[in-house]
Amino acid sequence: MKTSEIKELWRTLPLSSDNDMNKLDNQIELNPAAWEAVAIFLKEKDLNALSLGRNEIGNGAYANVAEYETKLQNVYELHRKYIDVQLLTHGCEAVFVADKEQASEPQGQFDEEGDYILYAKADNARKVVVSPASYQVFYPSDAHKPCMALDESPLPVRKVCVKIPYKCEE
Repeated sequence: MKTSEIKELWRTLPLSSDNDMNKLDNQIELNPAAWEAVAIFLKEKDLNALSLGRNEIGNGAYANVAEYETKLQNVYELHRKYIDVQLLTHGCEAVFVADKEQASEPQGQFDEEGDYILYAKADNARKVVVSPASYQVFYPSDAHKPCMALDESPLPVRKVCVKIPYKCEE
């Protein structure tokens, strides 16, 4: 599939208007095989039927599936090796997002195996909603605090978090 066709395929998914389409297009150009595999996976798989835990997609990409109650408090996370595409198959949650330079108060060292570091705070964070109708893409430049309740009432959700290898421009 041509890169332009992969980009068009991604535009048929329910991406939130909060997503940075220039970053998305850039990553598709740098790693088209993985982005094509993920788009086909998201369009063709019954996401509700995926088993909990890790589900391999191919080309270095995989999906983590979890069920939990949204939280009233959480921490920010940052990744280096993977981009997150987060969507819910059931329920809605808030994710707070800030530029990685705004993250402060690290909660330990970077976990190489898990590809994350946690932070207690991030200034100037904005709230986005993740739902079955609103997929969100988070890049290594995004400190994000997922799993948050939309209001003061935690609700059950089922989340698919797709991990796509991040590629730097050379």
